[in-house]
Amino acid sequence: MDQSLLLSFADIEEHHWWFVVRRRIVEAALDAAHVPESARVLEVGCGTGGLVAHLSGKHPGWRVSGVEPSEAATEVATQRGCDVCVGTFETLTEHDSSVDLLLALDVLEHCQDDTVPVREAARVLVPGGAFILTVPALPSLWSQHDVDNAHFRRYTRSRLLEPLAFTDLEVERITYFNSLLLPAAYASRWIARATGSRKALGVEMPPRLVNEAMKAVFSLETALLHVTDLPVGMSLLAVARKRG
Repeated sequence: MDQSLLLSFADIEEHHWWFVVRRRIVEAALDAAHVPESARVLEVGCGTGGLVAHLSGKHPGWRVSGVEPSEAATEVATQRGCDVCVGTFETLTEHDSSVDLLLALDVLEHCQDDTVPVREAARVLVPGGAFILTVPALPSLWSQHDVDNAHFRRYTRSRLLEPLAFTDLEVERITYFNSLLLPAAYASRWIARATGSRKALGVEMPPRLVNEAMKAVFSLETALLHVTDLPVGMSLLAVARKRG
């Protein structure tokens, strides 16, 4: 992944509509997962540590740390006071059955073999521990954004279930999200293809009014996701739990 692109997230993730609402959706999943008050929490692919810092502040009883492949992003996260080290799913040093909650937000699409992170999740989680992950959805939305972010794929619901199927992880929930803005996403990609534009989408801070409008629309889904799963969307959320 382009380092300058990754580092730019540190400047925008506190206010950008996508990061703000995705964090709310993930937090709702955390609440529903009933994570212990003294949980050991690990985020793999934590970027510049935005969520690690947020969870550490909101849940002082949790021991929250992160692993991030980018040395530059790890340095930024460390400067923010986060417990983050350089690494990937392939290099996890956590002991077997030592983590209560594992997070991988928009990580699996960066892995050529996405069975590796799922196997490692099953290994390091305690029995009953939760694995919460998000991935970009709908291969028909493939764009320059995916290329610039070094994605190997976008997922469908059935494709995301594949690497989870032959592990000790039991899927409790899987749902699409970022659905209400889907028409705008298809329109923007159609325009980009028609004009030959190679500009990546969604990686810059939009004007304030645009940002607030998109945040308001996307936020409507937080209430919907409390009561139902969504049948289509730009992203997928899955919650799995280690058996036993």
